[in-house]
Amino acid sequence: MSVCYKIIRVFVFLLFITFSVHAQQASTVPTITIDIKNQTLATICGRINQSHPVKIYFQPERLPAALVTFSFVDASVDSVIRTLLAGTPLDFFEYRGYGIIIAPKDIVQTVYSPAYYQIMDKELTKTTEVLVDRSTISVGNDKIYKSSGKAKVTGTILHQKDKSPVIGATVKVANLNTGTTTDEKGSFELELPIGLQQLIIHYIGNADLIQDLKVYHDGQLNLTMESEAIKLGEVVISARAADANVEQVQIGVTQLDVKTIHKLPSFLGESDVIKSLLLSPGVSTIGEGATGFNVRGGEVDQNLMMHDDAVLFNSSHALGFFSTYHTELISKVSLYKSIIPAQYGGRLASVLDVEMRDGSFDKYMVKASVGPVSSRVAFEGPILKDKSSFILGFRSSYSDWVLKQAKNVEVRNSSAFFYDANFRYAHRINSKNFFSISGYGAQDEFIYNKTFGFDYQTRHLQATYKTIFSQKLYSKLSAVISRYKSLQSDFVGIDAAQLNNRIEQLNLKEQLSYTPRKNLQWVAGFAATLYRTLPGAKSPLGEFSRIFSKNLDLERGLESAVFINADWTATPRIEVSGGIRLSMYQFLGPGTSYTYADPETKTIQNIKDSVRYSHGKVIAKYGGLEPRISVRYKLNPESSIKWGYTRTVQYINQIYNSDAPTPTSQFQLSTEYIEPTRSHNISIGYFRNYNANTWETSLELYARAIDKLFDYKDFAELTVNDHLETEILPGRGRAYGAELSIKKNKGILNGALGYTLSRTERLVDGINRNQWYPNNFDKPHDFNLVLNHNYNQRHTLTMNFTYSTGRPTTAPVGGYRLLNGLPVPIYSDRNALRIPDYHRLDLAYTLGKGYRKDKKFKTSWSFSIYNVYARKNAFSVFFTQSPFTAGQANRLAILGSVFPSVTFNIETQ
Repeated sequence: MSVCYKIIRVFVFLLFITFSVHAQQASTVPTITIDIKNQTLATICGRINQSHPVKIYFQPERLPAALVTFSFVDASVDSVIRTLLAGTPLDFFEYRGYGIIIAPKDIVQTVYSPAYYQIMDKELTKTTEVLVDRSTISVGNDKIYKSSGKAKVTGTILHQKDKSPVIGATVKVANLNTGTTTDEKGSFELELPIGLQQLIIHYIGNADLIQDLKVYHDGQLNLTMESEAIKLGEVVISARAADANVEQVQIGVTQLDVKTIHKLPSFLGESDVIKSLLLSPGVSTIGEGATGFNVRGGEVDQNLMMHDDAVLFNSSHALGFFSTYHTELISKVSLYKSIIPAQYGGRLASVLDVEMRDGSFDKYMVKASVGPVSSRVAFEGPILKDKSSFILGFRSSYSDWVLKQAKNVEVRNSSAFFYDANFRYAHRINSKNFFSISGYGAQDEFIYNKTFGFDYQTRHLQATYKTIFSQKLYSKLSAVISRYKSLQSDFVGIDAAQLNNRIEQLNLKEQLSYTPRKNLQWVAGFAATLYRTLPGAKSPLGEFSRIFSKNLDLERGLESAVFINADWTATPRIEVSGGIRLSMYQFLGPGTSYTYADPETKTIQNIKDSVRYSHGKVIAKYGGLEPRISVRYKLNPESSIKWGYTRTVQYINQIYNSDAPTPTSQFQLSTEYIEPTRSHNISIGYFRNYNANTWETSLELYARAIDKLFDYKDFAELTVNDHLETEILPGRGRAYGAELSIKKNKGILNGALGYTLSRTERLVDGINRNQWYPNNFDKPHDFNLVLNHNYNQRHTLTMNFTYSTGRPTTAPVGGYRLLNGLPVPIYSDRNALRIPDYHRLDLAYTLGKGYRKDKKFKTSWSFSIYNVYARKNAFSVFFTQSPFTAGQANRLAILGSVFPSVTFNIETQ
């Protein structure tokens, strides 16, 4: 068979040489006149080639050696060849009028597709073959092509660390509407057009693998995936497809690459997931020293922060200066901004999905970093090799020595400390069943000048069971128990007291993934969350306190949902991700509910009665449909348009009447008087890549309409209040804006630019004369620039510059004096003024690990300067007034100095 294909290859080569001659003769149908006596077929074909305008291609040794005698006069080429080959195992075919190929009958009778001839034409005109890069893999024999113009490519994907099969990985072919998943052996099979192709392989907990292929014929390949890197474009910022910016269907997604996070300038040497997200368009914060982050006009508590399947209620350590995520243990970071898939719910604005990685199944490793105010360490390795593994991580701060160096006595008398710890045990029961159990614990303690302080902690424990029923059906079942509690202490005066808050959750979630065919994937399941909260408990602190103890009742709520979501590639241009979530919520007894004489005017004076509900009794219930959809229309290989819409509902809110929530701000369940907040979210964007995906650009427009939000009356009393509805005013909100993103992914100089133009406003009855007013975190302009200069793989210099409009504030604009001389200020409308604009420059230099792979100890250094030009950015502005003087504005700057740091990193294995 291979010899016959060589005949065809010889024909192609000769045809290229004589193509011009044949083109001139193509307009005339040749005939043959020849007299043959006792000659072999090889001799006859040679004579015809020499004396007639016909080219016959053959291998002499394949033709019969018998002598024949024939005579032809003006006979057609077909009749001559057919007569000569009669009674032999040979046949012939004509290729586009250029020549006659003699070959065995089983080859000639094969139906050659148009794709095959296209390949042949490429062979005619090509000069030298250029591979994509040195990592390109050749598949099949480059001397043979299949008649269909396609080849069957089979492969096996293994984990790089332990060479175990990667089960259920998605294998997609770039620019083709085709793909598959790996089976329990990590194997897959695809039929691909011959030529250059690119495979994009994705598996949760691993870096996306992009492999270039040069496909010639049927063949086998073996690939390995790295389990330490992050997937999504990298932690969008994962080893992802180079054109993911254009290709992926979901709009409003930011993904981060862990390696990128480590190279960014950091505050006092601690690499930070949240700080990295703040460099993305549409993500902002109130200011330095504020916990949490804001996404597209959403409140801090409107972000669902996931740690695997556990929910975090506080994303920060040290009052917002460090995040709760240990970056050495992370495998994936994804932020869904407003347009959220149906499998997530319970929050209005965004979902931050952070996944922890498994430990190594085949070798022990240690990673550690030492910085000026904190250190971290991670251990991992096998328990039973290739069967079970563990990973442990610990971080802790020791910042008091820095505070003791301060000139300010109040700062020297302060103290700050935090720690967090993670662990995971993962076990491979067999090739189709996997079990893991993981836990997380964190605690913060902060005391300012021995006058007040915060103490807050998070604990959660999670069990996950994964099952692969078949190549098409996959299950993930998880159960989580978690608790967040906080303590606020005021140490001096007759108001000295302790305030306790607590929220506990029990979560159960089942998620099924089903892929009935290559262009369609379903995700369906259910989720249930049981809440138990302590809204507030206050007790006196110290012998001089005159505070009376007061404890509110525990509150309980049950939130449940069923969901279904589908990703469907309708055509190569159109892909849709859509679904629906049906959520239900019940506020449960025991508890006391107050009734009001006038339900529209809820005041303490208006309370007429109360009703006591027994344990488990439904006090209030809510629910609704939450549709979700995102559509991508691909204009061409370099650009696409995307559109998305979601309806979201939130049944729990954080209560605070300040510029930003504190770690002790209570979480309030929806009650019969405090309804759940709801939001319509819409987004549309244009995405375009340039220069072989070196440059990524996007422009997204978004709008949000928020129902049932609330604000607080002036001088509202929110702590330990068992009729909180009397301090709340109902309203609605709106947010809208544009996000511009430009990224350069390759080259010595690379980076990203992000700009957001936005507004976030509220309309609440009884506030600001019933007119729209800016939200506390409304920042019309937000600009971020990140530049990386990579001298080589070891040396990286990084700079980031950030600028944003000063946030709104309410301030006195005048005043008058009473007859007794007491000054009375006159305040502006709600949030009518703004504090000074914010801007900051940071630098970092990373000296990476050495090139030697056999070194047992690998070290690296990170140097950073935070706030290079020592900008005194205002967190807030407050006013003071002395007797007989006008009011004086004062700037409160949390960080007003430059903060250099150096971090030493070590890794052993």
